[in-house]
Amino acid sequence: MKKLLLLLSILFLLVSCQPYHPLSKHNYYIQSRLYNESLELQVQYFGDTQLKSLSDLPLKEIKRKIQNLEGLKAKDLLAYGTTNVNPEYKVFLFIQENNRKLDVSNGSKGSLVFRDTLSNSVLFKKINPDKTAYLYIKAKNNNNSLHSLVKDGESIINSLSIGAEVKEELTYNKVFNAVKDSPNYLKARKKLNTAPVEKTEANEWMQFQYLATINSFFSNNEDYKNQIEEFEANRKNQLKPILDTLLQNPEVKVNKGVLDEISELAKETRVVMLNENHWYPKHRVFAIKLLKKLKENGYTHLALEALFPNQDRKINERGFPTLNAGYYIREPNFGQLIRKAKELGFILVGYENQNQEINRELGQAQNLQHILEEDPNHKIFVYAGLDHILEEETKSGKRMAAYFKELTGLNPLTINQSDVIGNSQNELSLIPTSMVSTFEKLDKPVDYFVINNLESNFQESIDQEMETQEFTIEPKRFADLNANEILIKIFKKSEYDIYKNGSVPLQATLKKQSQEPILFSLPPGNYTIHFSSVENNEILVFNKTLER
Repeated sequence: MKKLLLLLSILFLLVSCQPYHPLSKHNYYIQSRLYNESLELQVQYFGDTQLKSLSDLPLKEIKRKIQNLEGLKAKDLLAYGTTNVNPEYKVFLFIQENNRKLDVSNGSKGSLVFRDTLSNSVLFKKINPDKTAYLYIKAKNNNNSLHSLVKDGESIINSLSIGAEVKEELTYNKVFNAVKDSPNYLKARKKLNTAPVEKTEANEWMQFQYLATINSFFSNNEDYKNQIEEFEANRKNQLKPILDTLLQNPEVKVNKGVLDEISELAKETRVVMLNENHWYPKHRVFAIKLLKKLKENGYTHLALEALFPNQDRKINERGFPTLNAGYYIREPNFGQLIRKAKELGFILVGYENQNQEINRELGQAQNLQHILEEDPNHKIFVYAGLDHILEEETKSGKRMAAYFKELTGLNPLTINQSDVIGNSQNELSLIPTSMVSTFEKLDKPVDYFVINNLESNFQESIDQEMETQEFTIEPKRFADLNANEILIKIFKKSEYDIYKNGSVPLQATLKKQSQEPILFSLPPGNYTIHFSSVENNEILVFNKTLER
């Protein structure tokens, strides 16, 4: 009994020593909206509000700021933020438990408690049956009018909802759209991992897809490795019975033979279509390896579904992509695919349908048709997502390739590298569809399947005969970040000098904090190397030149 009392006493002391609201640890910020799952609370701030971690706030400073606010205590502080454009202010949200359940059957609306001209501050409160919220806003300087503070305060306090009042459901789609444009992939990943979204099978699948995509943007990533192993396990087991026998068939081309075979087949058509799964960087590595072969066979255009509107023109002018080119293009191997294509003389074209009045698949096919009609010598390497390359109508309808065949009368060479997954000693295996068409899982109208076991690293994305040099990065370079995980990005200096964080890196890799130097290998040239951590948006940058 004494031990139990002692443990309870220690627990009480630990809780009572919390400087701020004990449930503030459950705060989740996405853009300018605050969610707290434990309190079933949501608040919408203004877009320029920067919500801060309470762990960064000195307790003495907070006590001093609220010492004249009757009834408010630091232990009730749930959230704190600041704005950096007019009106500039600091905003504090306090939550107190009511002594008894209050009747707010007529609805709860925020009310102005006071407006203080001397301190240039306002205080609002909103009463709920179990809790009362207080919103305190204090101007950063005397230039801000109380009218602006009152107007913002009314909007914020009335957006606050608790419990049954909660209006906006948080989804992984909303989280992803809020973080996808951040160049800090670690922070974006954390937001998706910690989002307080209801656990359902559908939500977990959605979370997996978004996380797998972001995780695919940087290498040496155990999270990505574990995700892919889990994703592939079931499919490998299903395909193993047929692949074990199939891969011994001499008609199945492997490694260099795959590239040679596709090169020969490409001579018989004006269009080669290759698909990808968007969270597999190695699929882009295979596309890179095909570029030279196709160029030698007269292919003139690289058509990318992933390009945003009008980005093809900009890339054709400058010769390389930026982060604005397209979401998936931010992944280093996709950037290399574009750089290599331009180096070889391909014309880049985006073919995604922009006409909302027609079917997406039909619109894509029409855009590709127009390229061929411009010049009889045009030949297109089409790089698409998943099932867009299916040549016949399926239960889900016609896809781009089926429409394309109808519109042009041409038979494209279609290669599917997203559906066949298997263990093999070969980096590449090319399987004619006729060999597996009776297997239900592979009943897809394409010409060939590829098993792609390539490594998705920088060395695979450059010409194998290209000279490279090794160099090391010492941990002291990023010691100031004081983090367990460091994201290292390597850019072409010529690109980074112009576009800064809007550049697509040549490499992005995760490094666990240690005293060991990190080894890289790059061709001769000028590079900018950049470090960041999950909590630190302040980046450290240095330049590196590798002489020939």
